[in-house]
Amino acid sequence: MKFFVLTGLCAFTAVVSHGQTLQDVTNAGNYTTKNVWIGMAPDASVTENGLNLSGKLKLISYSTAYTTGTDANQPTIYRSGTRAGTYPFDNYDNLIFQTGVQNRDILFVTGATPSPKMVVTGAGNVGIGTLTTGTSKLAVEGTIAARRIKVTQSATWPDFVFEPEYKLPSLAELEAYIKANKHLPDVPSAVEVAKDGQDVGEMNRILLQKIEELTLHLIEQEKKIAAQQEQINELIGKRNKK
Repeated sequence: MKFFVLTGLCAFTAVVSHGQTLQDVTNAGNYTTKNVWIGMAPDASVTENGLNLSGKLKLISYSTAYTTGTDANQPTIYRSGTRAGTYPFDNYDNLIFQTGVQNRDILFVTGATPSPKMVVTGAGNVGIGTLTTGTSKLAVEGTIAARRIKVTQSATWPDFVFEPEYKLPSLAELEAYIKANKHLPDVPSAVEVAKDGQDVGEMNRILLQKIEELTLHLIEQEKKIAAQQEQINELIGKRNKK
């Protein structure tokens, strides 16, 4: 009788000890080199070892948002290692994609043959259709479709063209410049645009300045035409009186 009691006690102790071990999760964690199945029956066709889950995964572990590899107060999925990236949630339940301390990029990979389609660089630049952003905050390889684009910049808007002290280039000066340079003053040449591209906001500013200058020339021409017509009418009147 004592033998059976002792055996049962040992078995109970082993089960309790095993249960305590599973609950005693640390940063190192409990691990296995085998497949783990949760909410589903084992599938012999799965040969790669890992976690196989049917259902929802609830995060109950916590790690500091914006900090990798440490425990604190935010639910986090992170790769072990001091240089690995994390997927934490902040205090407002926003999901954060965060690289490790080596300041790597975040890649978005899609396609039947998976390849990177978008990147957020360690410098905070975004590339769509390209992984090379240079110094641009947003680099796009392809067409951008938008209903409206608002450009804000600090460049002086060309209202100064209508100021009394503004020196309006004469048409003769413009003709000479065009013959020599094959483009309008202040407007980048085709070679410059092909090499450096064009600043949409700056180009709109330049074009508006040219329109305003052209408007002033038209107003001046209208005055000259009106004066000439008045002289013509006066001459016609004198001739009819003869």
